[in-house]
Amino acid sequence: MNGKDVVIVLSTALTPLFATREILNVETMYVCAVMLVVSILLAVLIYRKISRPIMNTNKTAMSLAGGNYDVKFESNGYREIRELNDTLTFAASELNKTESLRRDLMANISHDLRTPLTMIRGYAELMRDIPGENNSDNLQIIIDETNRLSNLVTDILDISKLQSGVMKLNETEFSITDTIKAVLNRYRKLKELEGYKIEFESDKNVYIKADAIKMSQVVYNLLNNAINYTGDDKKITVRQIIKDRKVRIEIEDTGEGIDPKDIKFIWDRYYKVDKTHKRPVSGTGLGLSIVKNILELHGFDYGVISDKGKGSVFYFQADISKIDNI
Repeated sequence: MNGKDVVIVLSTALTPLFATREILNVETMYVCAVMLVVSILLAVLIYRKISRPIMNTNKTAMSLAGGNYDVKFESNGYREIRELNDTLTFAASELNKTESLRRDLMANISHDLRTPLTMIRGYAELMRDIPGENNSDNLQIIIDETNRLSNLVTDILDISKLQSGVMKLNETEFSITDTIKAVLNRYRKLKELEGYKIEFESDKNVYIKADAIKMSQVVYNLLNNAINYTGDDKKITVRQIIKDRKVRIEIEDTGEGIDPKDIKFIWDRYYKVDKTHKRPVSGTGLGLSIVKNILELHGFDYGVISDKGKGSVFYFQADISKIDNI
C-alpha cells in the first residue's frame, strides 16, 4: 500500500485434523472387526451348508465304493446337495438289490450245476464198480443229467446275450400256430405217461413276422412253466385269440396263482413265487426271464393275469402278417 510491502500472516490450530485422523482410525478398526466377524460367520455358514455336506457325501460315497451297499446319504444341505444325496441313496439301494440278486444267482447256478454233476458221477461210478449196473437205465439217467447241464449252460448264455444286446433277431414270416403245435407235440409223451391234459384252442393258421426259433423258445418256456405250476387236475389251456389284426397267445394253468405283490418279480432270474411247491420242477429257473427278454427284443406286449388260488394266464401279443383257414 502506498508503495509499502505488506505481509499478512494467517495461523490456525491443526488439532481438528489430528482429531479427524484419530476418528477415521477408530472407525476403520471397528469396520475391520465387523468385517472379520462377518467373514467368520460366512465361513461357518458356507462350511455347514456346502462344504460339510459335500465332505459327508464324499465319505459315504467312499464307503459305497468299498462295497457297503446299505449306506444312506443324508438329505441335508442346499437343494442341489439334497437332490444328489437322494439320487445316490437310490443308486445304493439298486446296487444292494443287484448284489443280492447276484448272490442268489451264483447260489442257484452252483446248486443247479452240483446236482446233475453229482448224479452223473454217482451213476458212472456205480456202472464202473458194480457188475450188472452197466445197463441202459443208468446210462439214460447220465444222458438226462448231461442234457440238463447243457440246457442250463445254454439258458445262461442266451440270457447273457439277450441282456447285453449281442443276440440279434432273424425275422421271417412263419406260422405261430404251427410253432405252438410243434411245441405241444414235444409234450405228447408227458401227456400219455403222466396224465397232463393240454388243449390248444385255435381256428385259423396265423402268420407273424418274428424270429421263429426264439418264439418257439418263448412258447416252450411258457408251456413248461404252466406244466410245473398247474393244479392237481394237470390241465393246461393254450389259446390263440385274433382281434384287430393282432394275435394274442394265452397259456392258462389251474394252479395256486400268484400273489399281486409277487407278479412284478416273476420275470426275474430264479425268482420263486411258491417256495412250498411240491411237484418237481423241470427247467433251469431262467425260463420266464428269457421269455421277457425275447419278447422285449421283438417289441411284443406280454404279461400275466393271476389271482391267488385261481391259476394264472401268461400271454403275449403280436401283429398278424397273414391268416389262413385250417
